[in-house]
Amino acid sequence: MYSRNLQIIDGELDDNQVMMHIEKGKYFGLTPVGKRIWDLIEQPRNLDEITDTLFSEYDVAKDKCEQEIRAFLDKAVQYNIIIRSEQHP
Repeated sequence: MYSRNLQIIDGELDDNQVMMHIEKGKYFGLTPVGKRIWDLIEQPRNLDEITDTLFSEYDVAKDKCEQEIRAFLDKAVQYNIIIRSEQHP
């Protein structure tokens, strides 16, 4: 499951999402697609839920969509913007 890090302050600037990590004092910017993922994980979601939603909204091959989402999420987790937790049945 992926969810927002609550230590992030965010807002919109033009069509982009800007963010500041309170604890680290670092700023980040998201593209419109990154912003859409950020919006989707306001409530925790798994990779399949995120991929299915974006696949239905954008004209992209499903495997490419999942690959790019996975790369974005991995990087966001690395920067501690997004939290990844184990999914429990």
